[in-house]
Amino acid sequence: MPIHLLQKTHCSTAWAVLFGLSTCLLVTTALRAQVRPLHTRDLVRLSQIQVTEQLKKSDVVFIPVGSVETNGISPSGRDYVSALGYAMAMADEVGGLYMPGLIWSYPGTTLVATSTINITPTQGISFLRAVSESLIRSGFRRLVFVSSGHGPAPMTAGVVVRELFDAFHTPLLYLEMGGHLARMKVPAQSRNRLVYGTHSITGRLIDLPLKGDYGDGPSEPVPTNPGMAELARLGYTGRDAPNTGSLSVGSWVTDWRSHGGGGNQMLPATEAEREQWGKEGEAQLRAIVKQMKLIEAVEALKKHDDYTNQVLVPKYEKILPPLP
Repeated sequence: MPIHLLQKTHCSTAWAVLFGLSTCLLVTTALRAQVRPLHTRDLVRLSQIQVTEQLKKSDVVFIPVGSVETNGISPSGRDYVSALGYAMAMADEVGGLYMPGLIWSYPGTTLVATSTINITPTQGISFLRAVSESLIRSGFRRLVFVSSGHGPAPMTAGVVVRELFDAFHTPLLYLEMGGHLARMKVPAQSRNRLVYGTHSITGRLIDLPLKGDYGDGPSEPVPTNPGMAELARLGYTGRDAPNTGSLSVGSWVTDWRSHGGGGNQMLPATEAEREQWGKEGEAQLRAIVKQMKLIEAVEALKKHDDYTNQVLVPKYEKILPPLP
């Protein structure tokens, strides 16, 4: 082939390659620029691209901490689902994400029940800490643990908050909603459907029983533990004690009816009434989350993080353990 034709062929080929590369780059750039809008705030249901894009807007993630244990005729996962429902509503409120979290934490007094899943506080701490460390390394700086009326939860979540702050200089937040509602002084009528609300928002309303599903209720009285009854009377355990449940003294329930309301609780008569209670409960849940001023709280957490790492860490660098 003559040299001038060979050069022309090579030139044409080069232009074709360059054109192809430029077209490929344009297509790739267009694909990267297009990110599917969030269809959920559940971190585990989002794509890598969605999570990366979300982190540009917010580094807040809510992590429920619950348990699977006997709750009488109520679902055994009630405490976890309650925490999950709060986490979902909180993520909506502040524009953050939530994730499944720790479903099976230390159950405490219900160890003797067949529906209880028992792990030790140490095992729960290990799991929750490992998950949290991974989130921190991925760029989530504001982690918020949420539990709802589960007495032993502070033995797990509280320890992780403290240990991770010292190790990673990351200020996590732990909300135990039972105590938080008491401090907020939310009237009883404004939270009487919360269990139905959390089960509604999580899509688990059908788990809650209807009147008559378990007969007419217990025919025999619930047995009592004399020693525990006396400790409660003296104020060492129970509602009047500084620490309750597994945080004050080791004990087990005497009967499945001793925990979670047993069989003596008001129940909806029909599926339609249960649906209505679910709607009322979800409205109560979102109203309470709104009252908590969470947007201000997570902003304060960011300021605390900035001050810790810009002021305190340089000041005490020689004393503090090195970052992992």
